[in-house]
Amino acid sequence: MRAGLTNLLLLGICGFLGGCTTTGSGPVAITKVNPYHLQSGPIVKTEDAMIEFEQRRHLYGAVDAAERRELYGNYFTIFWKTETRNPVTVRFEYRQGSTGLQIHTKEVEVVSPKRQNTTKFEVRGDDYHKNGKVTQWRASIIENGVVVAEYKSYLWQ
Repeated sequence: MRAGLTNLLLLGICGFLGGCTTTGSGPVAITKVNPYHLQSGPIVKTEDAMIEFEQRRHLYGAVDAAERRELYGNYFTIFWKTETRNPVTVRFEYRQGSTGLQIHTKEVEVVSPKRQNTTKFEVRGDDYHKNGKVTQWRASIIENGVVVAEYKSYLWQ
């Protein structure tokens, strides 16, 4: 009885750890996804100058309230690397607060990737104000029609 319980516990732990992994430790991998949520309100003043800089950088060029409103939203920077250097598609799937389980998708074709790459996605303007902030997301690298790397938020199901 005790050996059966131990085996069941080990099987459960292996299944749990396997469910938490992301694909992409091979020749193509997503190393990091940097999300940023730009909201209305005053510029944040802190001792860390980079926090204020990030907010001002996204608002750069907006003169009046309507232009600033158009820039409010979610920004995602996907850092990825490849050893194959084959053409890929970077896909960003996300759900927003007001759309429930509906999945929205944005894609960028990268014809000649470098060894280290950065791809940016934005959910802002009317899309952001109408559908709400991004609540869950998943980034994928697709090569020859096959997902070769994936990185997702904790809430993505």
